[in-house]
Amino acid sequence: MKKENTLLTLLIPGPKQPGNDIDVYLQPFIDDLQELWNNGVPVFDTFNKEVFNLKAILMWKINDFPAYGNLVGCTTKGKLACPICGENTASTWLNFSKKIVYMRHR
Repeated sequence: MKKENTLLTLLIPGPKQPGNDIDVYLQPFIDDLQELWNNGVPVFDTFNKEVFNLKAILMWKINDFPAYGNLVGCTTKGKLACPICGENTASTWLNFSKKIVYMRHR
């Protein structure tokens, strides 16, 4: 994949992130993606001198674990923090270190 064909659409850094209210920022992007995939947009090809219907799709998203929780609407903290395992998350509280560890995830 060539660098000139990639586009960063959204970057929300640090402690002032919107948290679970990220839908306000994502909804216009999702609407545009649905339009591009379902209907496409007419684009002029200067090489062939003709208009064609361009369609696009989101191939990847890259995020850290807390951002993943915000995007999919699940918790990433506490004893049931695994978004895959959900209610079946195998976690144990460590009294000495005062934290939760997750078992069977390797």
